Amino acid sequence: MIKIHFIILVGLFFHACEKRIEPDILATIGTSCVTAKDFTDLYSNKLINTKIKDSQFERERTLDELIRTKLFAQAARSQNLSLDSAGQSRVLLSKELALREELYDQIIDQKNLVIQDSTVRKHFRWKNTEISLKHIFHQEKDVLDTIAPLIRNDLSLFDYYAKKLFKDKVLNNSGGHLGWVPYNTLDPNIEQVAFSMPVDAIVGPVRSSYGWHLLLKLDERKQMIISEEDYQNSKLDLMQLILKKQSQIRANDYVNGLMSNNVNIDDELVISTLQKIRTIVYEKAENNQSINLKTRERLTDFMIDLKLNSGRILATFQRGSFSINDLLNHLRNSSPKTFLNNPIQAFYFALRDKILTIEAINLGLLDNKQVQRKIQSEEDQYLAREYLLFKSAEKDKPHFSEKEISTIINQLKLEHKVTIYHDNLDRLFQRNAIQN
Repeated sequence: MIKIHFIILVGLFFHACEKRIEPDILATIGTSCVTAKDFTDLYSNKLINTKIKDSQFERERTLDELIRTKLFAQAARSQNLSLDSAGQSRVLLSKELALREELYDQIIDQKNLVIQDSTVRKHFRWKNTEISLKHIFHQEKDVLDTIAPLIRNDLSLFDYYAKKLFKDKVLNNSGGHLGWVPYNTLDPNIEQVAFSMPVDAIVGPVRSSYGWHLLLKLDERKQMIISEEDYQNSKLDLMQLILKKQSQIRANDYVNGLMSNNVNIDDELVISTLQKIRTIVYEKAENNQSINLKTRERLTDFMIDLKLNSGRILATFQRGSFSINDLLNHLRNSSPKTFLNNPIQAFYFALRDKILTIEAINLGLLDNKQVQRKIQSEEDQYLAREYLLFKSAEKDKPHFSEKEISTIINQLKLEHKVTIYHDNLDRLFQRNAIQN
């Protein structure tokens, strides 16, 4: 009798283990799943960009949308459908981002940062301030250490050295002038110093995420009437922003360690490449239809040159290299305005991301479960699209009715088991994972 009870207990134990599911899994669909991140990304976007309000109905409808996408993706894999070049490119970017995020979570991020009220008030004052700022940039601190005392003795030398060191035409011509700079636009390390320093003082070298800087603040203008009520209304959002900035500073320290480890940059090739890209981006941003034939031919030559030389190496580092193609891929997914404002900074950000991606791969993070799920979620979006294109080609009709979609989904549910974990969805809201 004891033996029988033991067997029953063992059976119940293993049955419980089989039923156990991770709290971040909201649904399983065949061999795929909907994660809390999948849900929060889509649902938060809906709440922010549409007029819908949070409700149980909208939560379940959003989960159903995600399940539908996963079903279509599972069906696409069953049909051995593949992604087009655009989909492959997006999945590759998602893979690189997932690797960097996991590297950040495991190595860079520092938990339990405490933000004092005095710090928040300081940032609130900065938020209502603009500064007129000049800077001189160099990768090597020793170079700036040498010229800093000379400039402090004679401020007129600032422009001289800025023109001497800046290869970027815009910064060279302006003597490193960044114009009137509002809060939350500078690298966090630079921001802390620039907004705190007095006018007409030289400070530095100060390290940013992409090199070293000497700073000269020409002027500042402040909003004079700021109420305590305004501060209290801004406080929570500011605290979140400051936490993000402080984490980024610690991340920058980690990255700077990697960037200073045998990184060699072909300055001449970088500058000529950035100038070509800048010309192309500027014309596209301006949407200039009146450019003359000579300029149009020049732009075409630049685009052809970049394509033919996309494999040329702009920089090497301990574990790999960074090509023109790597730079172009990064810039395609960034703001044209950000690039136009500071092409050199854009280059260093792109190089930094490549170094971090390679570092994450070498640490084995590609096998990390969270990374794998993020990559698959991005892939599912494009595979679902491929499946619907495949089905529309089968019936020679570009669009589906709601009834047809419902029929397809019901059939796929017979082929791929769907299980929803309602308790996990409820817990997601209980811990305030989604902010309305």
